[in-house]
Amino acid sequence: MLRLSYIALILVFSLFLSCKNAPTALQGAEVDTARQDTASGTTHVVEKGTFTYTVTNGTVNWSGKKANGDSHEGTLSIESGALKVVDGKLQSGRIQVNMNTLTVTSIKDGGEKRDLESHLKDVDFFEVNKFPEATFVFNEALPSDMDHFNEIIVGDLTIKQKTHGVNVPVQLKIEGNDLTALSPVFSINRTKWGINFRSGLLGTLKDKLIEDNIMLSIRLSAKRNPASHQVPPKG
Repeated sequence: MLRLSYIALILVFSLFLSCKNAPTALQGAEVDTARQDTASGTTHVVEKGTFTYTVTNGTVNWSGKKANGDSHEGTLSIESGALKVVDGKLQSGRIQVNMNTLTVTSIKDGGEKRDLESHLKDVDFFEVNKFPEATFVFNEALPSDMDHFNEIIVGDLTIKQKTHGVNVPVQLKIEGNDLTALSPVFSINRTKWGINFRSGLLGTLKDKLIEDNIMLSIRLSAKRNPASHQVPPKG
């Protein structure tokens, strides 16, 4: 039976989103000049001021494999989060992932699925009874002109009380009350967070080796808090 471990964080993290309601502008909000989206041909109005958004749902998809090519995939749930947007730009945020929600989606047999999930949640991997939450905290979002993402979120991912920097690419969309983010697949090295089971660092035989890199992607949705609008002082 294959036993692997791979999370799906950060971060942040999935970072992100899929909105349920059509965006609406807050009454009295001060707005910037409309900006043209050359890719889609649509026009977006950017509202000036500081707004906070509450994460309403999100999923982290993970996958990992052995050196022989065998792989497993699964999900984690983003439990909660808060994001700050200033003048239409994502500025900072904090996202919590519930590690107890770790599931394996690549195994159909119920018994094998439960066995692998239990192993991933145990001491060899994430120790979810002791460390039930992973967090991704960021204070910087850099613009990008890549095809599959328009922002790079620069932050810190904490797993098992170990914190390391992670850059998360996301396709970010902010329209009034709705914020959505979807990341392409990116990787983290699990050994940075002390998840060393069958790692090459331990001299594991190749046929038993589990690759150190975990592949992640994130989808996240958030809603703007009604009382969060602050128009900056004029002059």
